[in-house]
Amino acid sequence: MMRFVWVGCAALALCGCAASGVQVSEEQAQSFQIGKATYADVVGSLGPPTVVSSQSNGNRIVVYSYAAVQSRPQNFIPYVGPLVAGYDSKSSAVTFTFDARGILTNMTSTQTGIGTGANLASGSGQPAPPTSQPR
Repeated sequence: MMRFVWVGCAALALCGCAASGVQVSEEQAQSFQIGKATYADVVGSLGPPTVVSSQSNGNRIVVYSYAAVQSRPQNFIPYVGPLVAGYDSKSSAVTFTFDARGILTNMTSTQTGIGTGANLASGSGQPAPPTSQPR
């Protein structure tokens, strides 16, 4: 019994996770007022964006994207883990559009989350509906 407890604790401690990008919550994104916030305000508050795109009319599009994947604890159970493996992933993309003067003209935020099962757990994915809220 004690061995099972140690295995369970080790599995929880070893849960793998990988993430990249800049995570921006919807609340953070919506804190910038269209028509008032500037490019300097956004970058000063959120840090360097993931993508910056300039248009021929002088507009600038700035994207903050983020992605993370985490192994489920059951993945680390000896012998059984590979049969019931699963992963949870989440991602977000927040896009800010600025006019030629650097004033915020539009903001879009997309948040997604999905669970994926493998082998015996395949088909047990629990997708979270993505939300996209143009502002």
